[in-house]
Amino acid sequence: AEDAFIEHIKNKWSIRVEKLPIVYGFDYAVLKDSDLVGFIELKNRNFNTTDFPDSMINLNKWLKGKELRDGTGLLTLLACRYKDKDIYCSLTDKTERKVKWGARTKNTRDWQDIGPAVHIDIREFKNI
Repeated sequence: AEDAFIEHIKNKWSIRVEKLPIVYGFDYAVLKDSDLVGFIELKNRNFNTTDFPDSMINLNKWLKGKELRDGTGLLTLLACRYKDKDIYCSLTDKTERKVKWGARTKNTRDWQDIGPAVHIDIREFKNI
């Protein structure tokens, strides 16, 4: 699923991506021509964009994005594939968000699925 999603993004935006080592905490580096222009995290959602007022990522992922953004001055993007459409937002200090306890509470894989999560208002997202 991730491979098809990133291929769609690459084709739509005419970019190149490189998978990042796990230590970076984000999925891909984004390149335009030979220039590194940002970083992108992908999420697959098994529901529609209208089912919840926000989209969430775990707090650690948000902090990794902030570290990449602050350290490089480059874009950090969150792209989500929902059942009804593909959307993305730029993660910035001005992104409207709330930090809440919870994260994945349905279909938890293990105890680490529940913790602090950043809930980003769905209105922050644009269609891919």
